[in-house]
Amino acid sequence: MNVYTNLKSDCYKILHTPIWLIHVIIPLIGISLFIGYYSISPWDETAKLSAYLQALAVVFPVLIGIITALFSELEQGAGGFQTILSYATAKSLPHISKLLILILLGLFSALLALVGFGTVFIKMGYIRQNLLFYGETAVLLWLSVMPLYLLHYLVSFRFGKGFSIGLGIVGTLLGALLLTGLGDVIWPYLPWGISSRFAEMLLTAKLSNGAFLQARDVINGGSFIFIYTFLFTTILVLSFNKWEGRKSDD
Repeated sequence: MNVYTNLKSDCYKILHTPIWLIHVIIPLIGISLFIGYYSISPWDETAKLSAYLQALAVVFPVLIGIITALFSELEQGAGGFQTILSYATAKSLPHISKLLILILLGLFSALLALVGFGTVFIKMGYIRQNLLFYGETAVLLWLSVMPLYLLHYLVSFRFGKGFSIGLGIVGTLLGALLLTGLGDVIWPYLPWGISSRFAEMLLTAKLSNGAFLQARDVINGGSFIFIYTFLFTTILVLSFNKWEGRKSDD
């Protein structure tokens, strides 16, 4: 079986699980809550937009932890990972397929959360940013959390859902902490702080007609996204080629 066949099979599986629905419902709930509050809030447009972007970026790690944990549990429930373990060679191949599905669902969810919010926000009269900004921010956030998808997927399948969700909670708390002055120096080197900082920097660049790539530490942050993605991908491939399943439940 090749990657395309695996992708097709996994897509059919996803359609019969709540995972795809979670990627739709959670962004819609978030949009509704923030729009409802912003309709009565006295904050100015920039403060409202900044708060939404920061909240979205900070909550990403725990959501990734939950989603990857659910995906792992579904595979374990379907014959104890037998679909994956049945591969005589290249056991990492089905994992790559499943990761691609999760990552693409993450992109869809990010676009829905931001473009959907932006559409309503603009209709409310907040027009300093156009829909292109919301689309760009969604893609930027998605790229920024790419290493977290790999890390949480590895943790979910190797150690169980409790570890993945726990790591996601810690990552969310750490991401919020890195938004403060305590994270001014170290945020480019930690995958939990890059997404929120990048979103804020993009907004600042748009408001000041500046260049996002010229902002301080953006290149460092981008470099470490690449480094972490490469590192976690390498560990995942090497680890799952010898993986024999997880026998104990958490």
